[in-house]
Amino acid sequence: MMRYYMAIMLTCISVRVMAETESHGCLPLEMKSENKEIVLPGPDDPHTNKLYIFKNLSTKSIWLDHPVLHPSVSAGWSSYLRMGHSSALSVNRKNFNLSCAVIQPGKLEYLDCAKVISICEPKDVNYKSSRKGTYWLSEDKPWDDLMAALAKRGVGIT
Repeated sequence: MMRYYMAIMLTCISVRVMAETESHGCLPLEMKSENKEIVLPGPDDPHTNKLYIFKNLSTKSIWLDHPVLHPSVSAGWSSYLRMGHSSALSVNRKNFNLSCAVIQPGKLEYLDCAKVISICEPKDVNYKSSRKGTYWLSEDKPWDDLMAALAKRGVGIT
């Protein structure tokens, strides 16, 4: 019975999130999932960036992270995302993986990203800067605050 209730609740949240993001010109992205990680397709042209917006659908705060082969030379990709909040990632590579985890004292629990986050891709994005690369534009904010932060960084979504 509890599983049935949770499934209905997650479906309702997902429908509400899709309606909210679509009304802001952001189309839901069909996620490719591998080993609990999600794989972002990235841009067709490596000289351009693609913007992805993530929303935490779970009842827990989660960490989004990009696994790296040599962590000692990496600047770090981890991003904290509270329940109901959103983050924006600019990507200029193909097949960019992200994992999702909950960190508790003495314990790291990997979650199936496709079940705990939604991702949307804005239809039209205008960058005032010519900066290329893969980086977090804004992290862990309610939707309206995220949109304001993106505008402040010179990213327009229409």
